[in-house]
Amino acid sequence: MAYSIGQLSKKFHIAASALRYYEKEGLLPGIKRNKAGIREFGQKEVESLILIDCLKQSGLSIKEISVLVNLIQQGDSTVNECNEFLDGVVANLESQIKHLKHNLKVLRYEQWRYRKAVELGSIRLVNELPNSQIPKKIRKTREKLIKSKSEE
Repeated sequence: MAYSIGQLSKKFHIAASALRYYEKEGLLPGIKRNKAGIREFGQKEVESLILIDCLKQSGLSIKEISVLVNLIQQGDSTVNECNEFLDGVVANLESQIKHLKHNLKVLRYEQWRYRKAVELGSIRLVNELPNSQIPKKIRKTREKLIKSKSEE
């Protein structure tokens, strides 16, 4: 099935101008045009766009994505390089996820503290609560935060 630039734009929630830019930068090479000169995107381009979108959302620049696209275009001779590139991307993403999970725990702890402060009328009262009155997950995060601060 062939898609127009408008159809792909809607399907992927990407501006048509971005798709044109991807083509210009070589991320979507070999796009065919119909008799009227209108771009026709096939299944290959859809699959490429899925990968490009994933890499962009993972924080890679167009220049970095271009490196992988160029490697992919070279075929079997670059499978090792493609694998190493993707290993690096995955490792970086896993590291980001680890940091985001930590940040989420800290923010949930702070969120709990301030909700409790609203309930009790004072953040000082929340800070003075005994561990037995703090939910287990919140208490664990609090203890880890206190421990990491004391190690600095």
